[in-house]
Amino acid sequence: MKKISISVLTAISVLLASLALNPVEAAQADASVEEKAESRETVNKNFRDIQGHWAQAAINDAIQRGYVDGYPDGRFLPNHQVSRAEFIKMAVSAMDIELGSSSSGSWYTPYVKAAESAGIYKAGDFANNQLTQRMTREEMSKLAVKALGYKDVEDKQWMYLASKDGIISGTAPGVISPQGTTTRAQAIAVIERLLQVKNGKELPVDKYAVAAAEVYWHKTNIFSVAPEIFNGPDNNNKNVGIDSWKMSKLQFGATDGSVVAQVDELIAIDWNDPKDPNRKLLPSRDKLVWVFGAKSNVFTDDLQAYVIILKSHYLVNKKPKSYPIDRLSLNILGYNGKPNGSNLNIPYPIESKDPKRQVNGLVIPKTGFSTRGNLNVIVETIAAGARVYQSTLSRSILIR
Repeated sequence: MKKISISVLTAISVLLASLALNPVEAAQADASVEEKAESRETVNKNFRDIQGHWAQAAINDAIQRGYVDGYPDGRFLPNHQVSRAEFIKMAVSAMDIELGSSSSGSWYTPYVKAAESAGIYKAGDFANNQLTQRMTREEMSKLAVKALGYKDVEDKQWMYLASKDGIISGTAPGVISPQGTTTRAQAIAVIERLLQVKNGKELPVDKYAVAAAEVYWHKTNIFSVAPEIFNGPDNNNKNVGIDSWKMSKLQFGATDGSVVAQVDELIAIDWNDPKDPNRKLLPSRDKLVWVFGAKSNVFTDDLQAYVIILKSHYLVNKKPKSYPIDRLSLNILGYNGKPNGSNLNIPYPIESKDPKRQVNGLVIPKTGFSTRGNLNVIVETIAAGARVYQSTLSRSILIR
């Protein structure tokens, strides 16, 4: 019987062991392989499982930079899930952050300490400190945003900032999947974009992802979808524009707690963008109208407008006779035009003629209007002879 070399037996043993690993153990094993890969040349730059892959170019750039590698069997495993520790290692290596000495701990300890020193990670950044668990897209965004130097970031704002800078895009139009898992390909794409932004490059932005991330962050997308109306260049202090929107304003009512109203979402839809993913909230065009008294106007394709949809309900309503309708009304104050029911020069209520798809909101003009210099977005209770409670959700400077 011919002798088999020890190295061959070892390789076979490692292969068989990897087949028996559960997903988390496999992720840890991958990290070990990648650690060893740093000390050897890539066996095959043309990994067979990245040919035609959406991230092929980014993967090749990452391999060229030397912060990630493939496997000796000719595969790269671009769709393999990435752990938190693996992402930290790749990010630290890609940004050339100096590693400190570490004589104890896991393989990832030096990288975690380097990330902490660089300010892109700290204990508590994840739901728990189990770094070998799979990384979510929101966690990946959090580290990327920290690496860009953002400070004083609010809870759930990470994906908004990352998408606004072109670091992440949606998993589908208008879908950001915060708790979605992160693959090797996705991690590399994010790191490559991060490096480009840090070098001063302006990246293309997925506007639908930005809008969805804004909703995830603070329950509205009006500042992303209609920035020229609600977040123009004159809105440059903490009291106006996007900074005037506070989650605390979304809940209001009677001081004794007998009536408590809740704004669930305030969604802007670009009527002139047929691909706007939130068009699905509206009925078909022939069943959507804007109204002035008894007069109804159908929506036309050339109507230059935004549709603003309010979703709301009562958390507490101990006075149902006084507040019989379980929703709030929406007003946007500050327009100068006079209502005539024919020209869209101020906000008008909208109605759905489809009983299966009712909407509550306003249509506002993009052009042909003037203002008093500012706009206030206000929601209020619909009362039957009782006190009306209201909350000003945002204030924006708009001089037209």
